[in-house]
Amino acid sequence: MAHTNNNGIIQIADDVLVAIVQTATMEIEGVHSINSTLAGEIIGKLGKKPSFKGINISNDNNKLTININLSIKQNYKIVEVAQNVQNKVKSVIESMTGLEIEKININVVSIEIEKNLNKSEN
Repeated sequence: MAHTNNNGIIQIADDVLVAIVQTATMEIEGVHSINSTLAGEIIGKLGKKPSFKGINISNDNNKLTININLSIKQNYKIVEVAQNVQNKVKSVIESMTGLEIEKININVVSIEIEKNLNKSEN
């Protein structure tokens, strides 16, 4: 992503945007992890769209569309966690980079179920 001003060009690498999205996402309570999907990995390897471990960012006329694949912890409200991620990512990306967000799509690909290791005996 590039900004042009009177002094020259400022470029922000896709890896930087991904790192910002990862950090903001993992700060949200209820998020277990960011997951890639098999289809996303294959498409990324074919070079169609860059995909970084469950995060895909596309730029259309300096408006970003961000897709995030999430695993949510059990006992959390999925829609609430997803909306919190959307709000946090939008706020952080816009404040740190000045880039405009068109959409943030959240794909919940799994629920992380905690396994109780202390089984009660009868």
